[in-house]
Amino acid sequence: MKKVLVVHGSPRKQGNSHAVVDALCEGFNENVDTTTYELSRLDTKGCLACFACKGKTERCVVNDGLSEVLDAVHETDVLVLAAPVYFGDVCSQMKTFIDRLYHLFLPNFHDATPSDGDNTGNVRVSRLREGVKLIFITTQGSIDPALFADINPRYERFFRWLGFDEVYNIRGVGEPARHAGHQMDKAFAQARALASDAVA
Repeated sequence: MKKVLVVHGSPRKQGNSHAVVDALCEGFNENVDTTTYELSRLDTKGCLACFACKGKTERCVVNDGLSEVLDAVHETDVLVLAAPVYFGDVCSQMKTFIDRLYHLFLPNFHDATPSDGDNTGNVRVSRLREGVKLIFITTQGSIDPALFADINPRYERFFRWLGFDEVYNIRGVGEPARHAGHQMDKAFAQARALASDAVA
């Protein structure tokens, strides 16, 4: 049984990023155990930069609504992060969650920066167990694909440094209710096609 952890950043349950996740989950087979969290419903705090996870403990010491979610990251086979783009980046709920993934880095993480091979070289600097995959979904209201095109590749590089062995990107562009030329159908199709590969 493969474990899939879905973390929603959007506060809009009927929004585009949720719809892409729904398409992804439709493609999973019966041997997939899916757990879902809605970040907007949790009482969360940002990373305190206390560095306790770099000496005193291996986990984040901040005790809040994210503690259970962060523990689940260590148990999953596939992590799905879905977020809308607000003000040129992922929404604040998702950014807070990503910042709290800092505990995944070993104390020596500076020894292998992304330019050294994104954690795929001889130096592994992550506490994440090997083989965990990540699916990163972003959606944006703007119909211009050139806008915010840097977000997915920028985060992919970072996620590989964090220790995720495979990172898949899905990007939804445009708002179906407002733009005849939206590219959300492409994102839906990509999500459905990816489902079987992600849990293989």
